[in-house]
Formats: sequence, C-alpha cells, structure tokens
Amino acid sequence: MKHILLLALALTASADAARGDCFAIFADTPGYTCYLNTLAELPGNNTAYVIHKLNAGSTASQFKVLDKSGLFPTTQQTPYLALGTWNTDLSLAYGGCVIGEHVLMTLNFLWFGEPMTGCTHTLDVVAAPTSPIPGSIAVVDCAVPFGNIVVGYGGWSFYVRSDSQTCFQGCGCDDFHTPVDAATWGSVKALYR
Repeated sequence: MKHILLLALALTASADAARGDCFAIFADTPGYTCYLNTLAELPGNNTAYVIHKLNAGSTASQFKVLDKSGLFPTTQQTPYLALGTWNTDLSLAYGGCVIGEHVLMTLNFLWFGEPMTGCTHTLDVVAAPTSPIPGSIAVVDCAVPFGNIVVGYGGWSFYVRSDSQTCFQGCGCDDFHTPVDAATWGSVKALYR
C-alpha cells in the first residue's frame, strides 16, 4: 500500500511541476516585451525570440509558431538540434536537461513599410500538427532514463503594430505562474456533497 501511495504522489508531483512550462514570443531575450510597435523598415531586421519559461527541467520540446504577423520571415537561429521548421512543425532537442528560462529560437522578419494597425498581426506558439499529445505543445521532462512527455502551454499572443498602440492585457507566461491555494482534505470532500 505504501508503494502505491508513493507512486501516486510521484506522478502527481511530476504533473504539477510540468504544468509551469510555458512557451511564448518576446521582443527581448529576458522575456519582458511581448509586442513590436517600433518596426524597422528595410534594410533593418525585426527580431522576435521564442522563449521556454517556467521550465522545471526538460530535454526537448515540439511546437510550431503560428505566423499571422504580416511580416516577411528571413532567418531563424537556434542553439539546439532542430527537426522541422518553426512555422510548420518543429522539434528541438536541448542536448541535456535544461532548467529555467531560455531562448529556444531567434526569428528575424522584414517589414516593407505598409501600415499595420489593429490587433490581428500576431505570432503565437501553438501545438505542432504531429504532437504526441494531440492539441498540446509537447515537452520531454528530465526523468531518467528516457523522460516523460508532458504538456507545455502557449503564452499570450505576440503583437505587431506599426503605431505606438498596444493590444495585450498581459505579457507572455504571466498567467501560468499562479500559485496553488492550500486546501484541507475536508474542504475537498465538501465539494462533492
């Protein structure tokens, strides 16, 4: 009985730890600015960073970037082993257990000067079409020896505008860092009476 209880607690702990994994796009590498409203015209580059935040420990991920930005993509760089393309289906192997926030990829775009207003020009990290967890971003945790595939979450939209207005209510992964309220067993049982 003790072994079954320990196994249940271990599974619960690993599921809760993975719940924090969030993937979002930012205009800066620390992951504070989730919009571009000072677009650089040709020949300048407009850069966005795909960041894995609130990472409790992972070795790989699979996602895609849904591009409705209206910008022209030019280059992408990643320090990780990549299979696929960023805007269709991308798998990244980190080469070991990575803990904490880190930049997964740098995306560069050109802007040809056409006005971009409203809140429809976005970049979003979403589930890859071939995700082993259908409809979810897949993350491989650091469990030994092979790792578990767990769910990752996409953050807020990354907005692109050519004026100084903003579109967002929050930024990146803020909503995924909500602490859990403590509860007693009696209060949980009372929910089902």
